[in-house]
Amino acid sequence: MENSHLNDPVVAFIKQLLPSVVVGPDTKPEPGPEGASYHILLPHPARADYRFTLWLGSGEKQISAQLLNADESAGFWYMPFEKAAFRSVEQLDKQFLETVELLVRYTTRIEQRRGVFFNHFKCEYESGVGWKRVYGCSSLRWIRAPKTKTGRQVYLSPPLMDCI
Repeated sequence: MENSHLNDPVVAFIKQLLPSVVVGPDTKPEPGPEGASYHILLPHPARADYRFTLWLGSGEKQISAQLLNADESAGFWYMPFEKAAFRSVEQLDKQFLETVELLVRYTTRIEQRRGVFFNHFKCEYESGVGWKRVYGCSSLRWIRAPKTKTGRQVYLSPPLMDCI
């Protein structure tokens, strides 16, 4: 694997916050990213229901969450950072870093709602004045998602800083 991640400001920032994280190459990169792509599997606190993964590549990035006690192939929350949505790569990186910092420093929750045609996922962080939205996404109901006993399920994770 080429060591392009060594010059990535996102990797430097994450390593500063969480020195023990490991940067791994993607063995099956998604179509779209140009050049090498890699990921950082963030640690999770003991009482967490899920963990975050940072997906990094040439220009495009993504944050995803995976339930700890669920089938890995089940769809869950994610947040894309696509080049087309930003004026520059620097602006994309800045927004990505700000989002990662929120997810690392604060308690987060992901709400799953099952609708008639879609599964909806919303991630929020607990600020000093209540819960604030990070990002929401939806997937068609026939795409595998975690099973819920009711139409709504809330998953929690303490701050990742608790792992240090």
